[in-house]
Amino acid sequence: MAEKLTIGKALNAGLRRSLEQDPKVLIMGEDVGKLGGVFRITDGLQKDFGDDRVIDTPLAESGIIGTAIGLAIRGYRPVCEIQFDGFVYPAYDQIVSQVAKMYYRSQGKVKVPMVIRIPFGGGSARSSTTPSRPRRTSRTPPASRSWRAARRRTRTR
Repeated sequence: MAEKLTIGKALNAGLRRSLEQDPKVLIMGEDVGKLGGVFRITDGLQKDFGDDRVIDTPLAESGIIGTAIGLAIRGYRPVCEIQFDGFVYPAYDQIVSQVAKMYYRSQGKVKVPMVIRIPFGGGSARSSTTPSRPRRTSRTPPASRSWRAARRRTRTR
């Protein structure tokens, strides 16, 4: 019988494939290396690709994102993991003011090719993270009702 593929195993396989195919891909975050991440998504990757590509960082979310921004600008492709959605707030200014706007502020000259993974939900009830819902403020415009309504209005004119 074939092994059941879970979301976690699929994420691990996707990260592994990215690391294999592109030497510029880096994974960074709290406990992502030796421990394999809080949900074991990165399990085994540091062992296979080394601690210079799967990097355990200090407990500093703004430092993780800030470092990743610099690496991305220099041509790397960092994949950052913030352990829980409630921990993203210290890095939120950098995400909104740097990652999201760098391309436009530089008139297309500077790109920031990076991924920020923030697990949420999944049946995990940790008191330090459950009251926070940053995903409500980080939706893309197409998910917004006001954007869709404005788009309909412009089409009918």
